Amino acid sequence: MPTYTFNHAPFQFPAGFPLGDCHGLAVDRRDHVYLLQQNGDEKQPALLEFDPEGRFVRGWGQRFFRGAHGLALETRDGAEHLWIVDYELGTVVKHTLDGREVLSLPKPVHAAYPNGEGYKPTDVALAPNGDIYVTDGYGQSLIHRYDATGKHLQTIGWKGNKAGQFDCPHGVAIDARGSQPVLLVADRANVRVQVLSLAGQHLKTITSRGLRYPCTLRVHGDLTLIPDLFGAVLIWDRDYNHVATLGAHPDMRPGEWPKHVAGYPSVPREDRIPGRFISPHGIARDSKGRIFVGEWLRDGGRLTRLDPA
Repeated sequence: MPTYTFNHAPFQFPAGFPLGDCHGLAVDRRDHVYLLQQNGDEKQPALLEFDPEGRFVRGWGQRFFRGAHGLALETRDGAEHLWIVDYELGTVVKHTLDGREVLSLPKPVHAAYPNGEGYKPTDVALAPNGDIYVTDGYGQSLIHRYDATGKHLQTIGWKGNKAGQFDCPHGVAIDARGSQPVLLVADRANVRVQVLSLAGQHLKTITSRGLRYPCTLRVHGDLTLIPDLFGAVLIWDRDYNHVATLGAHPDMRPGEWPKHVAGYPSVPREDRIPGRFISPHGIARDSKGRIFVGEWLRDGGRLTRLDPA
């Protein structure tokens, strides 16, 4: 079982910077860490970049201050780009690493969106062939597929609890480790992970295995990492077997909103216990095997670095 040490203060922020709710995380080939956060201040950047030593590099993306949510790094033809998902603006946008917009996906046209309303995307994943998958986790519980140019190709699923249906598909990832790439969907309110083909065919449903309320998934080497909103980080192996649960909060249960945890998720800073998670939301891993976790905490977010022991 892998073991890690907790560092709850791995980054150096600019003086007076008000860290808000921590959402998406990504790491580039230089081991620079990118955090997507929202603090409700339109003058503050939503996207923050840090170098491998945790020093602040730059910030941008002020327009995402209210709905910054999903973040993914795309590497293609030697170039790296960041995809930002904003559920308030209803936008999914591709940027260079320094913030220049390259592509914005059109909002999907579908019967689930009368008058073009009700679309609230939460996460994005990039397939090896260039296709783009977007989860409408806070809207109509659908998944939308686009090609590399931004053309809408397909809508996958419907709201429900049967195979191939979703209830808050909050996060998504591509697993390209097998003979054929597959889509991993954090079907959060159903407390499960669904495995789909890239064409949207349901292949497998995974329940239990440490799941409480999964936010998303990220695949790194032999590990599948899951930030679980109900106080845990899960590690699965490449076959999705449960390997470890890190920082588990003992007072939270699968699928049950933790009303009995005082103030959740606005747990006061003085009540945050080192080595115990409260509300993991985003996750990423660097080349050294260090895992970065961002928590959704209304009284100011928290970033944790897990260092391999």
